[in-house]
Amino acid sequence: MSEDRDIKKDVNRGLAWVGLASSSVGLLDALSTFILLAVWISPHQYGAAALAISLFPVLDRATDLGLSAAVIQRDDHSEEKISTVFWLNVMMSLLMFAVLGLAIAPGLAHLHDNAVIGDMLTVYGFKLLWQNTYFMPWALMTRKLRFKELSVIRIFANLAEFAGKIGFAAAGFGIWCFVLGPLCRVVVTGVGIQIRNPWRPRFVFRPREAWSWFSFGMKASGSKVLFYLYTNVDYQVVGYFFGKTANGYYSLAYVLVLEPCRVISDVIVAIAFPTFSRLKNMRDKVVDQFIAFTRMNLVVMIGFLGILFLTCSDAIELWNPEYLPAVTTVKILCFVGVLRALSFVVPPLLDGMGRPALTLIYTTVAAVVLTGLFILFAVVLGDRLREVSVAVAWVVGYPVAFVVLFAMALTLLELPLKTYLERAAGIPAMAVLAMLPGAGVHYLIASLHPALRLGITAVTVAGIFFVLLAYVEGISPRSVTRAIRGD
Repeated sequence: MSEDRDIKKDVNRGLAWVGLASSSVGLLDALSTFILLAVWISPHQYGAAALAISLFPVLDRATDLGLSAAVIQRDDHSEEKISTVFWLNVMMSLLMFAVLGLAIAPGLAHLHDNAVIGDMLTVYGFKLLWQNTYFMPWALMTRKLRFKELSVIRIFANLAEFAGKIGFAAAGFGIWCFVLGPLCRVVVTGVGIQIRNPWRPRFVFRPREAWSWFSFGMKASGSKVLFYLYTNVDYQVVGYFFGKTANGYYSLAYVLVLEPCRVISDVIVAIAFPTFSRLKNMRDKVVDQFIAFTRMNLVVMIGFLGILFLTCSDAIELWNPEYLPAVTTVKILCFVGVLRALSFVVPPLLDGMGRPALTLIYTTVAAVVLTGLFILFAVVLGDRLREVSVAVAWVVGYPVAFVVLFAMALTLLELPLKTYLERAAGIPAMAVLAMLPGAGVHYLIASLHPALRLGITAVTVAGIFFVLLAYVEGISPRSVTRAIRGD
């Protein structure tokens, strides 16, 4: 019982700190993007940059091999195994850097007839080498649920990225700011992690002893690579079929809708995976925590998506009317955002329970279905809808992968669908109840200035939504404060 309370306390404190860090990071990322696009970067330039930067997460996960996840999930630690895992990761990062510079970067530059895209990928490759300075101590800190320290480091690192992006853009580096800024972040991350948890590998390499870790990591890594591949291949499809300006509009819509889902996923993955790993032998505790994470995700995301759906045209008109063609894509992707917010809870559950193969099945289905639909809809509907056709493909294809994912999760947990819905469906219902008067208010004030329409509508929806949450769910500033203290 004492251990259960300790885990719950660590989870609550971790959620508060990682949530604080992710909120800060999301705010800084959004602010830097909006400043860059408003002042220095045109839709055409942004569309070109997105063709390169959309592949950065794919490269990161392919290089890691899922070995950090194995360090977190496995219990049979030894200095020899950990050092062997480290040297395996070093070898993989060197191999990836070579493949990137010799094949991937030149190939992508040729595909889109833009040499700068390939150059950006090559320079980003240095990040893949540098991450070896911190990936192992980061994994060890995560395993111990040291989320406060990790969150503080993350906040300072992303402040460095923000300053780097804005500084390099102001200095005339153009879209190179999207590469140089992240490099500033990882330098600060590496230094900070080593200060808080110094770690040096032994000169030991025993791959047989670490084979089970490698096997687990490959399955976990394969699912993550596929996830980031299918969630970023849409940029390549839009850029290839409709050009860089259309890709700029699409990229903004994606950043407004699905990028916040990624930020929320960082919170869930960071906390959920080590939590489920520790609870994996206590089914009832896993079920309760799974539903708790689902509800937390919905509280944060669904209110935001409702406000964005109603006010995105006001926000873009107020910020930079040059990007107004993105409004339709934003509204369509909002429907996908709800399912994405729910789906992020499940892979950490499957991996934490020692079933990474199930996550791999889901990501394989999603990668095949969505990639095929992106191309099909671009060909069939592209003449009429252009980049919007790819957003429509998201709405049609993603529910297929979502059903597969949740069916596996509920089966693994032996959790009836009816029970799950009874405990989680109230939050979406409250969001709908808040959106209806919000939509009415937005219609009635259509003649006002965009800033007033945006503010009044957002306050209406958020106010009603959080009043309902407080009344039904008991969520209040006091409960958040208790979580931060770990009470």
